[in-house]
Amino acid sequence: MAPALLKLSHGPRVEGLMDEVIGLAVEALREVDVRGKSEKLALSEAARRLGVKDPGAIRFAHRLVLETLKKLGLVDELASKALKPTGLQELKPRTKAFLRLFAYRAVLEGADIRELVELARKGREALGPGVLLPIEHALGRLTTMTVSDVLADRGTDDKLALELGVPRWLLDVFYRDLGRHEALALLRACLSPTPTYVRVNTLKGDEEEILKSLSREGIGLRPVEGLRHVYEVLGAEKPIIMTRAYREGLIYVQDKASCLAVEVAGPEPGMTVLDVCAAPGAKTTYMAQLMENEGTIISIDYSPRRLGTWKSLTAKMGVKIAWPLLADARFPLPSRLEADLVLLDLPCTGTGALAHAPSARWRLTPSSAEHMAKIQYRILDSCSKHVRPCGMLVYVTCSVLVEENELVIERFLRTHPDFQLEPAEPFLGLPGLRGLRECQRLYPHIHKCDGYFIAKLVRT
Repeated sequence: MAPALLKLSHGPRVEGLMDEVIGLAVEALREVDVRGKSEKLALSEAARRLGVKDPGAIRFAHRLVLETLKKLGLVDELASKALKPTGLQELKPRTKAFLRLFAYRAVLEGADIRELVELARKGREALGPGVLLPIEHALGRLTTMTVSDVLADRGTDDKLALELGVPRWLLDVFYRDLGRHEALALLRACLSPTPTYVRVNTLKGDEEEILKSLSREGIGLRPVEGLRHVYEVLGAEKPIIMTRAYREGLIYVQDKASCLAVEVAGPEPGMTVLDVCAAPGAKTTYMAQLMENEGTIISIDYSPRRLGTWKSLTAKMGVKIAWPLLADARFPLPSRLEADLVLLDLPCTGTGALAHAPSARWRLTPSSAEHMAKIQYRILDSCSKHVRPCGMLVYVTCSVLVEENELVIERFLRTHPDFQLEPAEPFLGLPGLRGLRECQRLYPHIHKCDGYFIAKLVRT
């Protein structure tokens, strides 16, 4: 049994935070469940609404929410068994959210009885009178339950789906696209966080000086081969976001696969770049860095909220050549721009990023990939019109499903004979499937980053 993430007996500081941790975690899980928000957005909004500012409380709640969501299928089976004869869906959202947290802590983390009694007491205090009354009997049952209580009579793949934290139908889709061995290895990897990577921002400082500053703050780094200015974090005496370099925009936390997509795109000083689905701006700021703040980047996103985040980040990172445009890229853009480079960071099912966005797996349905593929093709078709002759178009998703990647590219090439595939170099991943060897794929269990698909096309 895994050790408990959050000991309630770690001293007066943690004791004093537990009401905030429980309230924040319950509210975030409620928002994920009721409104379909991502865990990151749900946590940030809940912290603001509840007035939680302590970084320790936010960090604890974040970890607890992520781990609960990773195993939500199994958590719900445990909660439902403990709750009988009442059904889980009969509970009010906040009550259900607390039951899920308690089931995770009691059975999957194996917290001892003293911690569970304290958790229930703190839950009553944090959530108010009567909220936990409908589940008091279930809380008691969960203290003596084990995982085998819900797995013992399951078939092999049903059991695997619960253990790996995916709907059964999605496990079958992974089998279909990747094969059983690779699918299981990928999903097991998604239960653990991938390494943290940072990009040193040379728009605002000398790289060597920034690295020395990080070293003095106890941050150990190793360069990532093939990616300029990108480093894997080997050790940290404090959270990266608490370093001076992060606060001043000298570094940015960015996954290796995201950085690779920009390197494949190959932006150069003086280029005109169309940056599509650009927010929150990670790839925008890296492109501006490689362009040495020379040229023009037009960054498009459909969300005013996300473009607000983009504006804050580009300002913080010292970007001077990027301009935002609020638009829906599925439709003709309000511009006659001809670009040297078009980078499409497309909306997708997120099946490559389940490690840090676990709620995605529970929002998906069997038709999600087909739905996303239609949107991806519309954006690809619309934006391809803005690639100048001999210009480049780079197609990127954080999905590992063939339907959103190779099949979209194949369809596009059939209907756009003036485009052809180019090798997506530098090549840090594996070749694309279905014979599209010029494309590349990255996988969490092999490349220690988000799962990604990258295709590079040139207009002839």
